[in-house]
Amino acid sequence: MIDSIFTVGEPQFIEDVINNKDKRVALQQQLMSQYLEYTVVAVKLNIPGPIKNNQYLEKLFALVYKDFKQTIPKIIDEINWNINTGNEAFLIVDENARTIKQLAIEFENYATLGRLFDIDVMSHQSGHLSRSNFDMEPRKCLICGRPAKECARSRRHSVAELQAKISCLYAENIDGDI
Repeated sequence: MIDSIFTVGEPQFIEDVINNKDKRVALQQQLMSQYLEYTVVAVKLNIPGPIKNNQYLEKLFALVYKDFKQTIPKIIDEINWNINTGNEAFLIVDENARTIKQLAIEFENYATLGRLFDIDVMSHQSGHLSRSNFDMEPRKCLICGRPAKECARSRRHSVAELQAKISCLYAENIDGDI
């Protein structure tokens, strides 16, 4: 048994993450233009530190993403990325964007490992929806429960502390013999 799911994998640099974000945004824009009447859902993991993908993170993504997909009605199309900066999925859904965002927020808040996921919902009609569109509190920190963005900006918790928490959640919920 190992102590961390972050001991293997190809470290990513900030340039890699930024380049991937640019590609993600471009694909989202393309999908919103291509599917004018539909909702676009982008799903990825929130993973701190340089290791963004390995066999453990792939397994975590696959299992939890499968659970998320079961909550989403009327999936029209799907694109999956398994790249060094992490696993991502893009869904095209024939359902109102607000309805889908509410489902995404519920999943992020209440699914056992949903807090590790970042689920963006957008459409040509609604734009990019956020929790603030629903007068909801921001996401909470995995470690202390404060607003997550506040902890991230102030670097209140170390990467090692966050990775230890994620490794613990993985062991408790996916594979106790990591």
